[in-house]
Amino acid sequence: MGKIIAIATPKGGVGKTTTAVNLSLALAQGGKRVLLLDLDPAGQCAPAFGLKPKSIRGDMLDVLSFKKSFKSIIHKTNTKNLDFIPMRQLDYAHEIKLSRFTSDELIIKNTLSSEIYSYNYIIVDCSPSLIGTTTNILMAADSAIIPLKPSRYSLNEVVRIMKHMSLIKKKYNSKLKIEGLLLTMYEMNTRSSFYTKKILMKEFPNYLFNIVIPKNIEVAESTFHNKPILEYNPEAKSSKAYIDLAEEIINRN
Repeated sequence: MGKIIAIATPKGGVGKTTTAVNLSLALAQGGKRVLLLDLDPAGQCAPAFGLKPKSIRGDMLDVLSFKKSFKSIIHKTNTKNLDFIPMRQLDYAHEIKLSRFTSDELIIKNTLSSEIYSYNYIIVDCSPSLIGTTTNILMAADSAIIPLKPSRYSLNEVVRIMKHMSLIKKKYNSKLKIEGLLLTMYEMNTRSSFYTKKILMKEFPNYLFNIVIPKNIEVAESTFHNKPILEYNPEAKSSKAYIDLAEEIINRN
């Protein structure tokens, strides 16, 4: 039975999609059978794999609206063991449609229930919000990774999503736990990085990953080449960090 890990935070711009894509790739390279599921209406996972809009055969919106089956929207990647369900970049009307479907808070859990046996890990890129697909997947997930970059604003959002997860755990999903807090865009010699890590170690010592993802200009460069950083430059510091993160997750499980 596979483990569902949501990459979730209500704060945008903290490396959520980058983490979802590269962690999935690193887990697959580590020999695990992985499904990457994009539930963010921005649909940025597809460009990360060089998948053009016309090549997307379907997404979760098609499944939720009973237009297509779950298995029919699974896309293969060039990486062994890694499957992918993209999300088209939704316009306003389709985003409203998605939010209408996800008002049934158990709809995604019920959809995934028969598929989790096919994978070791299902990694979900959530929308940068608490409502809608994020709440839906947290009701189904085993755990969540909360990415944050070194800033006071990111720390504030950590508290917000942890409170939300606590509510979901209490009322709907008793197995839900925090997989870990992941510091991204970390710069060793800056005060903001130092302060952020110091606060995390003081307030959330049991949740902080041993691994931090360093700030790396090649991560931004890789997006212009439509490749994850792990494929664009496997030797980059951030690539090695995501490999180490995957190993940490595999070892603890």
